[in-house]
Amino acid sequence: MRPAAEVTLDEVAAQLASRADDRAPADPAHPWQAAVAVVLAPGTAGLDIAFIERVVRPGDRWSGQMALPGGKREPADPDLATTAARETAEEVGLDVGEPIGRLADQRGRVSKGMVAAFVFGLDDRPALRPQPSEVAAADWIALSWLYDPANVVRRRWVGVPFPGIAHRDRVIWGLTHRILDDLGSSLGLALPRP
Repeated sequence: MRPAAEVTLDEVAAQLASRADDRAPADPAHPWQAAVAVVLAPGTAGLDIAFIERVVRPGDRWSGQMALPGGKREPADPDLATTAARETAEEVGLDVGEPIGRLADQRGRVSKGMVAAFVFGLDDRPALRPQPSEVAAADWIALSWLYDPANVVRRRWVGVPFPGIAHRDRVIWGLTHRILDDLGSSLGLALPRP
């Protein structure tokens, strides 16, 4: 297994292109669709990924959780890649351009919806500007941190244990963790398990 810090944007694009046939999109007529952006940019120790911490809202089951920028598809969005790019611009002020690849669609465990995950690559790492009504905080996190066994934790939700990644006083788990697992398998990186 190679170190995550050695992964380059060119390699990510090539690996995702080689697995494009494995990433068939879900039924486009599905009634509930959303998309997230895995935004990669060069950091001090290899590539970093942009993350958000959702604001706390009553009745929002994902309230306060760490996530990737993204959200529900709007009727004006011609496709889910547009949804991911639009939501990223709205939530953290990034213009991500066109995706360099797509990961496997994920089904929610709680809702019946599907979430598409698109990978975007930036040449530099701009400041993230959280939109305060949706995003409590935003941060760039290094791939080398995300795929380091020292940062693995177990999170319990409704009594069920889930693997997670600790970052400062927060935990990345659930659907976001599954997306990172898929990204890692595409790049030959193993997401550590507790």
